[in-house]
Amino acid sequence: MVKRIWLVAREMGGWAEAGGVKDVVQGQAESFLKIGWNVDVVLPLYGFLADRVRERGVLAWSGTSWHPSRKVPLACWVVRQEGQTLHFLESPAFREKQSVYTYSAQEESVDRRKVRGQGYTDGFEMNLEFQWACVSYWASQGTPPALVLGHDGHAGFLPAMARGFPGFEGKFHATRFFLLIHNAGPGYRQEMPVTPFHQDLLGLPPEEANRLILDRHYDPLVAAGLHGKLATVSQNYANELLTGRNDHWSGSFGQWLRTTAPPLEGITNGILTEDKDPRHPAAADLPVGFDPEHEDWEGKALCRRSLQETLLLKPLAVYGRMVRWNAALYVMQGRLTAQKGVEALLELVTRALKEEPRAAFLLMAQGEKGYEERLIQLARTTIETGRFLFVNKFEEPLSQLVFASGDFFLMPSEYEPCGLTDFKAQLMGTLPIVHRVGGLVKVLDGETGFSYAKNEGGGFWGAFQRSLDLWDRDPQRISSMRRRAYRRVIDEFNWANILVHQYVPWLTHADEASIL
Repeated sequence: MVKRIWLVAREMGGWAEAGGVKDVVQGQAESFLKIGWNVDVVLPLYGFLADRVRERGVLAWSGTSWHPSRKVPLACWVVRQEGQTLHFLESPAFREKQSVYTYSAQEESVDRRKVRGQGYTDGFEMNLEFQWACVSYWASQGTPPALVLGHDGHAGFLPAMARGFPGFEGKFHATRFFLLIHNAGPGYRQEMPVTPFHQDLLGLPPEEANRLILDRHYDPLVAAGLHGKLATVSQNYANELLTGRNDHWSGSFGQWLRTTAPPLEGITNGILTEDKDPRHPAAADLPVGFDPEHEDWEGKALCRRSLQETLLLKPLAVYGRMVRWNAALYVMQGRLTAQKGVEALLELVTRALKEEPRAAFLLMAQGEKGYEERLIQLARTTIETGRFLFVNKFEEPLSQLVFASGDFFLMPSEYEPCGLTDFKAQLMGTLPIVHRVGGLVKVLDGETGFSYAKNEGGGFWGAFQRSLDLWDRDPQRISSMRRRAYRRVIDEFNWANILVHQYVPWLTHADEASIL
């Protein structure tokens, strides 16, 4: 059995943090160690990490990219972290970057053309340079990796480079490549237009590059599927892609899967429960703990009081006014994008503030400017209700307080490959209300939360009403649902359990004959 795995990603918790990928990479790295595997993680050396990495690490390699026309200088800094080996690849495209995917406020202050929150204009160069750095680094070593698990389209071209670039002369013949798809939506796949410029960036012979074209784009998920194994971050998301139910969002990729028929696994993500468990407040970054296992909710109420005080005292971007802290508190924390169902969220909150005085709302989110402006306007026009706050900022400790303080967590996603915030909410005794799509089917309606389909039972509003009525009339049932949700995440969805029972069989019993 393979006992060493290389994880390749653009982000990781504790180092380069942006979206949910960071939690998955961190969770896998820590949990592979727990089950006895050796773990190597490969990340770009962003500018904002440079001082920290050089202080803690050692320069392990320097060289030049094997790319046929872009011979950029490369280096690798190695940091040892609690049994893991982290490899930070230094290259020109990442050297000055102050954020993972988008321009930072610091970059905007230097150059007004680099607008905070907008994606880097050299994003494709960054992705390709990182992947060429990976294969160049491995090719320089005595023995290339036996097993590589890439995360999302940022690592999708790796197997095509390793197997399709003649210069490697079979160095990666024994390497087995796997790719975990976090989101197959257009843009999220990191696909590139078919132009001479992008073909040069890709660096592969034309006959190989042409195999990777889907809908007039070079598609890294196609590359990974042709040269390795694919999995999605939940079983139901895989089913949606294979049956066409997600075609509105995934475009022609789902059709390619069905017609080309590469194997597609569906493995629902796990979560690191240790630092999200309210029984251990120091680890969970809470001012006071509580025990969902024994339905002890006093600490949860104290966390809400602490949240109230924090929002009053800290200079945050807070809009609206909250005086009804004893109402049923509906919270949301995440990105403001169409995928996350923000239109449905705005509609529900606007209606509830008019019709349901039993409910209050606290949304902590950043994202598309238009959505931010609409939520700020909603907060200003409903301020007299005293039941709505919009926190247009993200801070990790404050985020933990939001999860711990809520009664219900809102997730009306249009599609959701897996979902991690529903796990976090359930661990904190906050019941999720989810659109029954993708990985959110793991929320059991009426048992570990509330779920809905758009055209059944009143949709989102109907699920909201059911949760509110139960909170009002049967608090004991709410308490028992919280306990069951907490216990299920602890028992079934901890990362070690997911790795042993699902990832290890997938990674170690792959059919090599199907890898071209």
